[in-house]
Amino acid sequence: MVMLRRTPPEENIPLIGYKPFVWRGAPGPRGPTGGGAGTGPALAPWLQDIQKIMSHPEDKAFLDSLVARGVKVTAFDRIYFDDPYYDGTKWTTRHFEAGGTTSGTQINMIRTTDAAANAATIYHEGVHTGQSSSMAWRDKEYDAYVKEDGWRIAHGLPPHDPSFRTTDASGREITNEATVRAMVDREYPGVTAKSASGAIEQITGRTPSGDTVVTRADGSTYTRPPKAGDSFPGAEVTVPAGGMPVDLSKLK
Repeated sequence: MVMLRRTPPEENIPLIGYKPFVWRGAPGPRGPTGGGAGTGPALAPWLQDIQKIMSHPEDKAFLDSLVARGVKVTAFDRIYFDDPYYDGTKWTTRHFEAGGTTSGTQINMIRTTDAAANAATIYHEGVHTGQSSSMAWRDKEYDAYVKEDGWRIAHGLPPHDPSFRTTDASGREITNEATVRAMVDREYPGVTAKSASGAIEQITGRTPSGDTVVTRADGSTYTRPPKAGDSFPGAEVTVPAGGMPVDLSKLK
């Protein structure tokens, strides 16, 4: 599973609202819990706002590709994780509010009052649905955030995080890929860990006795004593249960 952390500027995934993509801690403003999500005769107002933003020819082609591949979207008021986390003395949990998640061709997203954030979530998570399963989680997030920021630039929208932007020699605004990678490494649980030899690995679990499970680049695993900061994803929790389906074909 990949995810977008939500991190509104006032607070903190990753997808995440100033950032579902991390948004570093607290959820962004949520829309009302009532209303349709696009399966009825009329498009719900919050989806009409997304439609207005995703109006470029490239957006139509992108949405067409999602529909053709059978991608499904479900909207929620909240998505969060309580990730296992080693604080240096014991295993506890660290809370992670997400803006969106993707598993295969299923996208879960939160519905906020920020139309640009909602549209960016669909784009970011849509990118994930087309990524190779052989990619490491960190590489999937690097790729999705960089592409998302390029999409935001093309639509005249602010970055997911202010640090994601820089300028080239001509003064043109471009994505700062180094800061994107740094955010993913810092915010996503266990996504980037270094071995004693300096190899980049991922923390993927813990043993019943409390040791940390680490996965190497080749997919093999080993265990070691836990270190402060070790973390890995907990179970996804969505509110309300079941959510609301979004008909992507009506966004075009």
